[in-house]
Amino acid sequence: MSVPVTVVFSPASSAVPTPIPGGWGGTAPARFLTGPGLLVFLLTALAGYEGFLLLTIFGPTEGGWLGDFVRDFQLWCYRGDPRTGGISWLAVSVMMGEPIFVVGVAALLWRKVFLRLSSPALWLTHARAAGTALLLTVIAAGGLLYYARTDAVSAQILPPFPGERIRVHLALPDTALIDQQAAPFRFADLRGRVVLVTGVYAACTTACPEIFIELKKILGELPATERADLSVVALSLNPEYETTDLMNALAEGRGLTHPEFRYVNAPAPAAMHDALTRLQFSATRNPQTGVIDHANLFLLVDRSNHIAYRFTLDARHRAWLRTALRSLLSETHAVAPRAP
Repeated sequence: MSVPVTVVFSPASSAVPTPIPGGWGGTAPARFLTGPGLLVFLLTALAGYEGFLLLTIFGPTEGGWLGDFVRDFQLWCYRGDPRTGGISWLAVSVMMGEPIFVVGVAALLWRKVFLRLSSPALWLTHARAAGTALLLTVIAAGGLLYYARTDAVSAQILPPFPGERIRVHLALPDTALIDQQAAPFRFADLRGRVVLVTGVYAACTTACPEIFIELKKILGELPATERADLSVVALSLNPEYETTDLMNALAEGRGLTHPEFRYVNAPAPAAMHDALTRLQFSATRNPQTGVIDHANLFLLVDRSNHIAYRFTLDARHRAWLRTALRSLLSETHAVAPRAP
């Protein structure tokens, strides 16, 4: 005699998966977000990102577009110092640590799933997620490189030097100054020569190193015959604290020799500040840090001892500075000021 058996399926033991909020149920996106695929994606993206950062930390900073990209990336993202080539390792640790923290949180939330990642078979199963993460990382890095490259190319496409259209004839202050050799100096002493004037101070670690690098590049590009007619004058932007010994040490350390290079201050700080104001060299001291904020300004003085041009260190002005300098050096006589 057979006894009928009734099979009762309990909801708890049902083979039907419990729906996930949002109505996805057992769809592929739901399995990806709740399974090991998400961690495979995140870990692969993390590895690609960290590899890119290692390139920007230890990659070459000279030679070609890649060196330019690495140098600029270090300057803007790692607080790079153009004077020493050093970077802030605190900034590096922040850049590298943030994504590790995000992945760490994900690993903590899905720790049971995370433990399964030790299996190579699981990685093969989710190879598509790893490949997608790697592809997105490469696209992002390539986008940065492409932007940097196109920006550098655009910077080289400059309008022609306007020449006489932007030339001025402004008088120089006749302030009595002293140079790094404690010798008296007045701008009138350089009448008949072309003079490149800038402003620096010894403790500066931001704009001043770039100014010195540019000065040495300009001097190195000039042939000896033109360089013989050029004088370079650096005005002290920190007249209260800069002595002749300090100025001389800085000039020697930068490889700028006397008398071609004159680093000048005034016996009285007030007189130097007055000269800086008249030459429109803006310099503001931060009372908390003591750092002096100033522009990377260059003045070109013609043979008549008048200011002819004013430039900065942006890409356009770098090119114009050289063209204007050679134009002034080619003049064999003092140019009379234009009638108003």
